[in-house]
Amino acid sequence: MPQFEVVNKEVMLDKEITKLDLFVLDALAILEKFTSYVIISGYVSIFFGRARATEDVDIFIDELTYESFKQMYDSFVKSGYEFTVDNPLALYREYLKSNVQINVWRNDFPLLRIEMKIASKLSQKLVLKERMAVKFKGKLLYFAPIESQIAYKRFIAKSDKDLEDARHLEIVFKNLDRGRIERFKNLFLQEFNHG
Repeated sequence: MPQFEVVNKEVMLDKEITKLDLFVLDALAILEKFTSYVIISGYVSIFFGRARATEDVDIFIDELTYESFKQMYDSFVKSGYEFTVDNPLALYREYLKSNVQINVWRNDFPLLRIEMKIASKLSQKLVLKERMAVKFKGKLLYFAPIESQIAYKRFIAKSDKDLEDARHLEIVFKNLDRGRIERFKNLFLQEFNHG
């Protein structure tokens, strides 16, 4: 099983690019022209070698104005993508600004989608701020700190799938910061009222 190491908030790896990776790279190449993002949840484990299926890639995005969102929406639509609803103002006001995720997918491939939400909680803003860059085959993606993913999956989500995702990340990452896992755990417990 491959081993990964985060050095200065970066991971460099050599891996085969999957269809899922291509979808993510294409979609996020559009999105990052308008706002910052961070990939969270199941795709993190899948990207780093866990063999399981997913239909969505969850991301947090930074706050953006309606004008920027409308430009982003138009760029996605021109590139062959669809959204939860085809009204950018409703998407912005009734979804993003109301802390509800929106979905975006390719017209010709609706089985995979990006689920995006504005980072509003302290923990969400923190993973966006502390995101790590992953470089592979000349490509670049931004992921949440691995410690945050382990803490969230183990202490908040806690489904069998989430616990296996956390276990996988603990196995494949060499230099995990146990104190950081604990700090994220405490922040998540406080925010989700499990403490």
